[in-house]
Amino acid sequence: MSKKVKMSIGLLVIVGAMAYLMVAGFSGNAGFQVSISDLVLNGDNYAGEYLLVEGKVLPETIEWNGEQIELRFLVTDGQYQLPIIYYDVAPDNLDYEGGAEAILRGRYDHGAGVFVADTVETRCPSKYEAAEE
Repeated sequence: MSKKVKMSIGLLVIVGAMAYLMVAGFSGNAGFQVSISDLVLNGDNYAGEYLLVEGKVLPETIEWNGEQIELRFLVTDGQYQLPIIYYDVAPDNLDYEGGAEAILRGRYDHGAGVFVADTVETRCPSKYEAAEE
């Protein structure tokens, strides 16, 4: 084989491997989006799945255990509430007075009835509301 053919094959293998790693990495971390209502009513259907859940934090339910670095709180979709456990430090605006919007990624423990979050992100609702005139 000529040098150009060997280089082309090598380059093709490298590009293919990079593409595979990118697709595998994104699909594993994205999570399957599910509503709180669906998760509460049909949690057994999501066993072992990496999920993305969004809901409003109920600030009065936030409990922090500094010894175990464990955060517990409830999120709601307006109809159902979902208990959350997060083993890390809380985002700064989680206890927003009106209830922060939380974006959670993790797995649902159907037996315990709790969502074990790997990541917790928040959106402050006031940043997205129109100013009053």
